[in-house]
Amino acid sequence: MNPELILLDIKTDESAQMIRIIIDSERPITLSDTTGLMKLINNDDELNSLFPDSHGIEISSLGMGAELKQPFQYRKNVGRMIELKIVEDGKYVKRLGILASVTDNGILFEQDQDSIEIDFDAIKSAKIKISFN
Repeated sequence: MNPELILLDIKTDESAQMIRIIIDSERPITLSDTTGLMKLINNDDELNSLFPDSHGIEISSLGMGAELKQPFQYRKNVGRMIELKIVEDGKYVKRLGILASVTDNGILFEQDQDSIEIDFDAIKSAKIKISFN
C-alpha cells in the first residue's frame, strides 16, 4: 500500500461477501491509488481464506461532507470554511469560520475578525462547509 495512504475504516459483511475500505491522504486520492490497493488486497491469501467463494471490495475516500477526525485532514483544508462543534465552558457551541492554520495540538480558527486557538481535544465535530461562489 502506498505509504501516503491512511486507512480510516474497514468493515466486512460476510453475508454479502463484501469488504468496505475507507482511505484518505494529505494529498488527493487518485484512481491509481485505489486500483493499486485493490490489486494488493485481491492477492491476499488471508482474505481469500475468509471469503473462499468470492467477495466484493469497495474502496473509497471520505466524501466532502465527512467529519474531520485526524490532524492531517485539518491541514489539507487550511483556508476553507469550517463548521465546528466545540466545548466552551462545559457547553457545546457551534462556530462557523475559516480554518487559518493547524498546529500539533489544535487549530487557529478565524471568526468575525477574531483569531481563536482551539485544541483538538475541545473539538467534538468538524466539517468543511462547501460553498459554490
